[in-house]
Amino acid sequence: MNLIKLVSFSAGLIFASTSMAQQYQFVAMDNSLETKLCVKAGNDDAKGVKRVIRQLGVKERRQHINNIACNDMSAAKFAFKYQATNTFEYLNRLSYGVNKVNPSVTIKDVANKTAKPKVIYVSTAN
Repeated sequence: MNLIKLVSFSAGLIFASTSMAQQYQFVAMDNSLETKLCVKAGNDDAKGVKRVIRQLGVKERRQHINNIACNDMSAAKFAFKYQATNTFEYLNRLSYGVNKVNPSVTIKDVANKTAKPKVIYVSTAN
């Protein structure tokens, strides 16, 4: 009986946290591949990120990931900031030094319910 209560409570928490998460809309400021990578990273499109990296050059993927700055942040930090977990895991695995994120537990106010997505304008600096 306690197991059923625990599972129900856990499922409720997961559903509540995902339904109240802030939504973001990313707008590219230019048409460069680097900006496309940043937009796809923010939208949690891991396949799209990998596709853009292939277009930039597969052999230099670590170099590209560590040299591209999305809104003055590394690509991994950008994905982490906007809760893009799939792209964050991929980008962070290939990042090094100051570009790598060491995630920690934080407490956020989940009572904030905003219906409209927050618009983020994305640009790159190489």
